[in-house]
Amino acid sequence: MSRTLSYEVIVVGGGHAGLEASLAAARMGCETLLVTMNTDTIGVLSCNPAFGGPAKGGLLCEIDALGGYASQGADQSAIQCRILGESKGPAARATRNLVDRARYSHLAKDFARRQENLSILQGEAEEVKALNGKISGLKLRDGRVFACGALVLTGGTFWNGRVYHGLESTPGGRVGEPPALYLKSSLESLGHRLGRLSTSTAPRIMASTVDVSGLLEQPGDPGARPFSVLSGGPRNLVSCHLTWTNPQTHEIVRENLSGSIIFAEKDRVSAGPRYCPSLEDKIVAYPDRERHQVFLEPDGPDLFYPSGLPTGLPPAAQQRAINTIKGLERAVIARPGYAIEYDVSDPRDLEPSLESKLVKGLFLAGQINGTSGYEEAGAQGIWAGVSAALRASGREPFFLGRDQALIGVMLDDLTVFGVSEPYRMFSSRAEWRLCLREDNADLRLSPLAEKIGLLDKTRSELLKAKELAIAKGKELLAGVKITPEKAWAMRRDDSPEKDFILQEPVYASDFLRRPGVGIKHLEASIPQLAEISTDASRTLETEVKFEGYLEHQRREIERLRRQESSRIPDGVDFKSVPGLTREAVDALSRAKPDTIGQAGRLRGVTPASLSALAVYVKKWRLTRL
Repeated sequence: MSRTLSYEVIVVGGGHAGLEASLAAARMGCETLLVTMNTDTIGVLSCNPAFGGPAKGGLLCEIDALGGYASQGADQSAIQCRILGESKGPAARATRNLVDRARYSHLAKDFARRQENLSILQGEAEEVKALNGKISGLKLRDGRVFACGALVLTGGTFWNGRVYHGLESTPGGRVGEPPALYLKSSLESLGHRLGRLSTSTAPRIMASTVDVSGLLEQPGDPGARPFSVLSGGPRNLVSCHLTWTNPQTHEIVRENLSGSIIFAEKDRVSAGPRYCPSLEDKIVAYPDRERHQVFLEPDGPDLFYPSGLPTGLPPAAQQRAINTIKGLERAVIARPGYAIEYDVSDPRDLEPSLESKLVKGLFLAGQINGTSGYEEAGAQGIWAGVSAALRASGREPFFLGRDQALIGVMLDDLTVFGVSEPYRMFSSRAEWRLCLREDNADLRLSPLAEKIGLLDKTRSELLKAKELAIAKGKELLAGVKITPEKAWAMRRDDSPEKDFILQEPVYASDFLRRPGVGIKHLEASIPQLAEISTDASRTLETEVKFEGYLEHQRREIERLRRQESSRIPDGVDFKSVPGLTREAVDALSRAKPDTIGQAGRLRGVTPASLSALAVYVKKWRLTRL
């Protein structure tokens, strides 16, 4: 009789979610096994060759603050770094890195292989093993069974994935790679609800056939901040170029809509991403728009990735459409774009820790929860890995609040509202986005990471140095007065004149709150400010400038925390709650929120209904004292 091998945590899938989950569990001291269908494709970038952007950059910084990998990899493999949303203020400011996808994957595999407590196995998962409502192990297709204390399932677009070039389809999780076929029935037998979603990717174009000479060049930003506190300055090795579709492009797309599975008359694919639409979606949704942006991004030494052109059109139609675009008149498609449809699990069957509500010790993360994007997957993966490690070591998983992290916002959105289309993270989804910035991710989350054993010594030392630098900076700003003469002397040619006119001396902290004044202006009068690191200085400036707004948000957060701590009794019949509207009853019955705070975020639950529910919960508690 063969012995069953045992691990504390097993992770299935070597994509961005699986990689972060396995690394996190291993860093927390758990003996961890990563099972993937192909060890050569660990950390592969399936779609665009870039990380970051609005909110996504914030997720990467939070991954780094928790000790994760993706942020380091995105910095180390960067070939261009940009700042987006600079003029919209610190809540919207975002970093985006164009990367060398081959280098990123190589670095990811090497990092995983060197991680202590982590073993990597090539194989296909077949069955989730559970006993009495608790996870017990995992069975592979080759018959081997591994016992575990916690199991994390990822898998991206591989679960029953089907790739479409026009109307022609083949089974696949990516082009040229087989799908994962066996976990669907296993999950359904455990009570999890599954559905189907789709997405599409753009064609790759031979770089030697593209003429960028007449296109708008977009170089990198020398002042872009890295995603990881362990990284140096930005790496800007290439430029991108901007071009546009035109009416001729759109006409070709319209003529071929029936040949795209996205708009086929029958058997069309399931819902695709609203916020990363296919070219077909754009043409149909905006029939009067004469052009759409296309960013030509270098994708390795020989290819361009035309960001903005994901498509499921037949390859011949893609080629015709591409050749109508300025700069691409003679472009040759090296690999056609394609659509892909895949299984997803309903995230409402999960706790905000990403643990199954049906099977203790089972966790799901990444695109199988209905999300899109590397960053969303990695962020779920790291939190699922943390939660799994806690469960495996006998500790209860805990939740990240919406006020603590963008990750917390995403997990709450997924597990409370579910998805009807691929979910994408936006800063606008975060009520407290001024508190959840890229620059303070380490201050928010690294103390927690340190507490639970996620943070390495270097990050811990950098955190303490940053905290001390910010405290020192605030002390300096509060203790020095700026005279009218000094204020005017600080003005530069590009600075608004009115911001540097004073009638009387003011403290430097008050002077800094003026829109056109920055820390750099004050360094001549307070030389010690120049000794503060760029990262700490950026956070210092934001916290001083927006002190009033931040304090207001903190008061609101504290008020809502009290609602989040007010739990709704299990099994409550919302129809029996006096004062609820029918719409509120329907919304509450579908979502089954755990707390008053969650209930208040449901569409259809008015303030009056929420108040009625809060009164009911309070009375219910009193009757059981």
